[in-house]
Amino acid sequence: MSKIHNQLSQVLQAYSAQELYNRDWQYHQDLKLWFKRGSSTDGISTTNNQYIYFDIKLWECRLFSGPHAADVTGGLLPEDEIRVKLQAA
Repeated sequence: MSKIHNQLSQVLQAYSAQELYNRDWQYHQDLKLWFKRGSSTDGISTTNNQYIYFDIKLWECRLFSGPHAADVTGGLLPEDEIRVKLQAA
């Protein structure tokens, strides 16, 4: 049962990641955070090329201003790497 639960968990995680990408979020593989380019619709005051991230501890979106803020895009996982690929049975 554990193996089935593990596989189901991985499938759900993959579909969740795909949905986040559909909503313009991208995963940063080094920082282990989800990022989105900031816009006025996010409710956070941003300027050009600023990113917001989802803070899992506070459960809210925050403006990213860490040491890597100038080059967030370098570690973003490409969408084709998270797309769920169905295998033929």
